Amino acid sequence: MTEKTDCKTGACSEKITLTTGSLKQLHLAKEFLGRFHVLIRLAKTYDRYNSAVSDSAEALFAIVSDLLNEADTVQFDIQNDCVFFNRTRVKATVSGFNTLKYFVDEMTARGVRSISIDEIAEADDFLGFGMVFARLDPSHDNPFEELVRLMNLEGIAGVEIRRIPGPEDGNDHAELSSGPTKDDAKRSFFSALHIVKEALKDGVSRGKVNPRKVKRVVENVVDSILSNEESMLTLTAIRDYDEYTYHHSFNVCIYSIALGNRLGLPRHALCDLGIAALFHDVGKMDVPHKILNKIQDFTDDDWTMMRGHTTSGVKVLTYLKKLDRTILRSMIVSFCHHLNMDRSGYPATQRSIRPDAFSRIVRIADIYDALTSARSYRMKPFSKAKALAIIADKAGRELDPTLSAIFIEVIGVMPENAEDKVEAAAVTDEETASGDSQVPVQELEAAPAEEQPAQP
Repeated sequence: MTEKTDCKTGACSEKITLTTGSLKQLHLAKEFLGRFHVLIRLAKTYDRYNSAVSDSAEALFAIVSDLLNEADTVQFDIQNDCVFFNRTRVKATVSGFNTLKYFVDEMTARGVRSISIDEIAEADDFLGFGMVFARLDPSHDNPFEELVRLMNLEGIAGVEIRRIPGPEDGNDHAELSSGPTKDDAKRSFFSALHIVKEALKDGVSRGKVNPRKVKRVVENVVDSILSNEESMLTLTAIRDYDEYTYHHSFNVCIYSIALGNRLGLPRHALCDLGIAALFHDVGKMDVPHKILNKIQDFTDDDWTMMRGHTTSGVKVLTYLKKLDRTILRSMIVSFCHHLNMDRSGYPATQRSIRPDAFSRIVRIADIYDALTSARSYRMKPFSKAKALAIIADKAGRELDPTLSAIFIEVIGVMPENAEDKVEAAAVTDEETASGDSQVPVQELEAAPAEEQPAQP
C-alpha cells in the first residue's frame, strides 16, 4: 500500500516493510545519486578523455552492477520533487539533501521523469550518457527530444529515459516509441555516421569504438528497414561531399541490408551483414586524404596505396575490444569486397580466393553508391538507371548475376535504354573497382571456413 502525499513538505513516504535486502538497495541507490552528481559536475567542466570523468563513470557503473545483483531492475523516478528507486522513496538525510535536489533539478530541467538501467549497460554507456546529459543546454526548445537524439548518436545501450508528461499526455507517462519511425530512421543514420567517423578517425585503434554499440546501432537500422524500407533508402539521398567516406559507408550498409532482406536472411544475419558493410572501408583510415580526394588520375603509387585499404581494414578491425564471429566476418568483407567473380580485382593473393556471400552483397552496394555519388574525379554522379545499367552489364562476369538482379529490384529503377548500356560498358574497372563471385543464395547465412581469406 502506498500513501500519496506532498514531497515538498517532507511528508511523502512509502508504506512498505523494509527487509535487509531492500535497505541495502536503498543505500546503493543513494550512492548512485551521489556518483551521478559527481559525474555530471565533472562532465560539465572536462571532456570525456579526462581521467576524473572516466573514473567517475567507472564508479557509477560499479554501483549499478551491485544494484543489479540485488534487484531485478534499476529505475529512478521523480514525482512531486521526490526521488523513487524501484517505486520506493529515497529519503534525504541532512548530508544527502543537496545530492537529491541536484538530481531532481537536473532531470526536471531536461524534461526527464525517469531513468532505467539494465544489465547490458557498461561503463562506456555511463560515460557517454554523462557527457551528453551534462552538455545539453536545458534552454533547448525540446531538451528531452534533444537528449534522446544525442543518446542515439552516442549509441548508448542499457540506459532508457522517459519524459515528464505534459498536459497533452493526460495521466499517461510519455515514453519513447518502441516501434521504428521515420525519426528512428534518422537517429539510426546519425548514430551510424558517428560510429563510422570514430572508426575512420583512428577510433578503433584507440579503443574508442565499442562493437556492442555498433551492433545496437545496426540492429536499429535493420529494424527500420524491416518496418519501412522506403524511409531508410530515402536517407541515402543525404550527401556531403566533404564527408563522402562516412556517408558512403552508411549507404552501403543500408543497401546491403535491404538486399539481404529481399533474400530472406534472418534478423541476426542482417545485423552481421550491416556491421560488415558499415566497416567495409575502415582500412581507408590508412590512406592519405590527398589521395582519397585527388582530382587528377591516380599514379601507380596512388593505386597501390588505395588498394591497400582492403588489407589495412583487416588490421584495423583487430583493434576492436571483442573479436567475435561478427567482427571476423567483417574482416573477411574488408579483405574480399574488391575481389571479382572472374578472379580479378584486388588484393593480390597467393591462391585464388572465392569471395564470401557477404562480400558480394557489399560489393554491389559499394559500386552502386560510388557511381551515384559525386566524387573528386567525377563531380556529376550517374543517374540511378545508368548506375544499374553498369551493374547489369557486369553481372555474370564480375558481379553475381542473381544478387545483381535482386538489387535492381530493390532500387526499383531498370536501365532505361541502349544508350545507358553503351555507357555502362564504357565504365572502367578502376572507376567501379567491382568485385564478386557466384555462390548459391542458401550459402549467404553461413560462409564455409574454406572461403575465409588467408591473413594478409
